[in-house]
Amino acid sequence: MRYLKVVAQDRSGKGVADTLHFEFYEDGRLQRKATEADRQRLKAFGNTYLKCAWFNSGEEEARHLRIFSLNPSADGTPESVRLHFHEGPVIVYKAAAHDVDGDGELEVILSSDVDNDGRADRTDRRRVAALVREFLKIGF
Repeated sequence: MRYLKVVAQDRSGKGVADTLHFEFYEDGRLQRKATEADRQRLKAFGNTYLKCAWFNSGEEEARHLRIFSLNPSADGTPESVRLHFHEGPVIVYKAAAHDVDGDGELEVILSSDVDNDGRADRTDRRRVAALVREFLKIGF
């Protein structure tokens, strides 16, 4: 399975993430870290991810997102994009977008409180939809 791992860090100690790292994995192995060209393509994704407030203090990397798509029918379009928010090896919460009718559009958005404001609401679903949309643009 291929996935993008995103790590946000608050290196300045101001209580907000100020550094983002992107790593591309396949079958659990690091394939490469994001290049400058990747970072340009991931800019909108990163800005949306920062709104989720899932970051580490200092240099820590325990909190991270793993995002990946699934295409069990092998028709070339994802039927599902999944987001796993990790604290170390443990998945703390999940979100997903699904194409239920096979038309290439992800109609169903499932999410919990991905922006950590204490409510699972429409804003969380919009954030998940935006993350998925930007993830699919990078073609990973």
